[in-house]
Amino acid sequence: MQKAKFKSKTTYHNYLKDLNDWGYLKYFPSYHPAQGSIVEMYIFFSSDGQKLANSVPEPGQNLVSSYKHKTIENFNKLARPKNELVVLKFFKENNWPAMEGKKFYAHFEAKGWELSRGLKITNWKTAASNFVEKGIKIREEIPKPNSGQQDNLRKYDNRDKNYGMPL
Repeated sequence: MQKAKFKSKTTYHNYLKDLNDWGYLKYFPSYHPAQGSIVEMYIFFSSDGQKLANSVPEPGQNLVSSYKHKTIENFNKLARPKNELVVLKFFKENNWPAMEGKKFYAHFEAKGWELSRGLKITNWKTAASNFVEKGIKIREEIPKPNSGQQDNLRKYDNRDKNYGMPL
């Protein structure tokens, strides 16, 4: 492990398992902490055929089961979505506008999925619901004019003027 520059036994075993799956070597793990695993490697040099050589790992190598180190990804509580389509699907499920979903994804992607205080987002779905609720509150607070646009030209002068006539 030291020559391969692996600092973790878990990484070492995961790489051995991958090499075994790809067919580069044969890996027979021993799930006993005091017993070493068996690795059969191909000898790569010019000869008539490839032969397997048995090699025994270092004595005292403790094996750790792989199921203890692989984290199961909880799809309900992810820090960031996989892509924009996942966000748009979430917004569609909640009957929110797709444009808001695009704004949300672009906003937090630019900020590196951090809140305004510099804290990392732990659950993007709650951040999305807060984003939508905040947007709805802001829209309700904006005062809207009663008659559409105001006529600033007649605001102080009520005389009828022909603004189409040249000066």
